[in-house]
Amino acid sequence: MSLSPPGSPVVSVIIAVHNEERFVGDAIDSILSQTLSPLELIVIDDASSDATPVILQRIADTRIQVVRNEVNLGLTASLNRGLAAARGAFVARLDGDDIARPDRLALQVDFLERHPDVGIVGSSRRVVDEQGTFLYEATAIPDDAAIRWRLLLGNPLAHPTVMIRRSVLDKHELRYDESFRTAQDYELWTRLAAVTKTANLVEPLVTYRRRQTGISVSRRDEQLATHDRIAGLAFERLLPGFEISTEEVRQLRGRYGGQSVREPEMDPAEPKWQELLEAVRREFDRQSRSFL
Repeated sequence: MSLSPPGSPVVSVIIAVHNEERFVGDAIDSILSQTLSPLELIVIDDASSDATPVILQRIADTRIQVVRNEVNLGLTASLNRGLAAARGAFVARLDGDDIARPDRLALQVDFLERHPDVGIVGSSRRVVDEQGTFLYEATAIPDDAAIRWRLLLGNPLAHPTVMIRRSVLDKHELRYDESFRTAQDYELWTRLAAVTKTANLVEPLVTYRRRQTGISVSRRDEQLATHDRIAGLAFERLLPGFEISTEEVRQLRGRYGGQSVREPEMDPAEPKWQELLEAVRREFDRQSRSFL
């Protein structure tokens, strides 16, 4: 059973958009066509200057709440505005150029209701190009221990696929950190994983559009530096007491992170890698028991 009060949506879906006139209609349709009910869709229009506001205004559906920023606040602050407006027991994310499978929300709600110790669940993704041509399937890591391990070096929970238990966010006063312009999801996951179990469904529940204008391409260097910084925070939060320098974090991510485009500097990190493996085995075994 969901924990939503009578008359409230089971799920609040948050989409934050800025100048997304080409794709936002399809993204919204994919949520309004979900098999799960009741739901609400909160669209944060971050001061779009194209036809996005007109498109949003034309959609006549009582399940949609449009929140418009008078000035551009950026993705992180926009997402927090969405969280503040959300009424559902679960909060799901989708980007304005992605598509959710019709049963996405139903499957994730069912999983969370059957696993009350899990606070966040993502899924695999179908990756397409800007024209919608299929490129590949990004298969997600399903179990909590593996996700925690990967959080030390990168982000194994794809932002547009996640659903979060709102009670966990509220209990621990967790919101997106607005000091992060990029990778705000990765940073939040490191705090969530310190207080709840995590999971991914292996089915691809979202079609993710990879665009050359996307933040991961146009701001690559900033993204890498930010990920290194967050990985350092992940060590502090998920592996307390493990001593590792900023340079060692960078080297480990370059060697084993799977997301870096840098040439890895392998040799200096090798002893730390073996030390890390032992620490992970000890700490994650202890943490898995603490969530029971």
